[in-house]
Amino acid sequence: MSLFGKLFGGGKKDQGTGAKGSEPVPSADEALWQQVYDARSRLFERHFGPLPADILHMMDLSGVWPGGGLYVIPTRIAGEPGFIYSTFGLSNPDMPATVEMLDAQSTSSDTNGQRTAGLSGTLRQKANIRPRTDRPGYGYEMIVLARENAEWPLWVLQWAAKSEVLKDADFLGFVEKHKGVTVEQIGIGEGKSVTLLISKAQAPLPDHLDLPNGKMELLVATVITEDEMRWSMTNGRDHLLAELKKAGVGQMSVLDRASVVRIEEPDFAQVASLSQAKALEAKGQLAKLLMFPSEFGGEDVAMNVVYVPPRTVRQRTAHIQALRAWIEEGAINNLDVRPEYKGTSFVPSRIHMHASHSDSGEQRTLTLEVW
Repeated sequence: MSLFGKLFGGGKKDQGTGAKGSEPVPSADEALWQQVYDARSRLFERHFGPLPADILHMMDLSGVWPGGGLYVIPTRIAGEPGFIYSTFGLSNPDMPATVEMLDAQSTSSDTNGQRTAGLSGTLRQKANIRPRTDRPGYGYEMIVLARENAEWPLWVLQWAAKSEVLKDADFLGFVEKHKGVTVEQIGIGEGKSVTLLISKAQAPLPDHLDLPNGKMELLVATVITEDEMRWSMTNGRDHLLAELKKAGVGQMSVLDRASVVRIEEPDFAQVASLSQAKALEAKGQLAKLLMFPSEFGGEDVAMNVVYVPPRTVRQRTAHIQALRAWIEEGAINNLDVRPEYKGTSFVPSRIHMHASHSDSGEQRTLTLEVW
């Protein structure tokens, strides 16, 4: 079974719990839960299209997010074929979650040649239960819009759902307070990550849905570029969304697309002192970087600190992952990191990471092109 299969378990849609024959009559809470579930299903199908027969349940939220899961809904977006990936259950009336799971462990069984995976652990009441409001559950469901049928949008949604259910992230509160939220380096599998803009749904999507337990907002997580995130820090997340709409991207997520905004970087050749570098750091135009990575024991001391553009910090993530892979395969056991400078600039133009093995003599070099 793939790693993705271990994270998610498929399941049929929940069925109604109305009294039939000798079946027990549901309680008022159970009846409301089912009413909300059915109403949300009808509204999703009205606006997005038929729901699939199976909902993806997140096994590591078993017992914590009852009945909750993720849907992949084939649809048409702006007249073109696409997919809506959505949480389904954050607006349930039994949310916010009141329990948490301890000592979770993966389980598996093999019955009649069918191998299944599950999760076991101990449920206990959360020490700090988030107070309920007049909103339905957490007040929203989150979606990702994409042209392709892929796994990466589900990685985004499982991160969001776990952040909310387990850690009370309050995405809706932050979106309303700051007119959007940006988050970076959200893993999407295979060592890859994305940067996101989370904002309220814009037309042609509905901005909210009316459920029996209240007004449910729709939040959209849109993949953005590093430059767009940096631009939004100065110009505002709502203005970034406006630029995305103006460029025809809107709230559609497209991996590895070009930025719709341009960041003007300072002339790094003129940055000749630590004080100048720190002044640019305060503006978000430079960032502190440990030359010898902290992941391998590098310390935050003056001789190990350089100042580089924020994009360089993020670009080095791939280098760190490559070094880790080489270490795991036994190809290297030494690392030497050296900066290269132009003229009198305090900002390195390149950073060379020389990896080697003391016994085999093998050598490998990774270079960060800074400016």
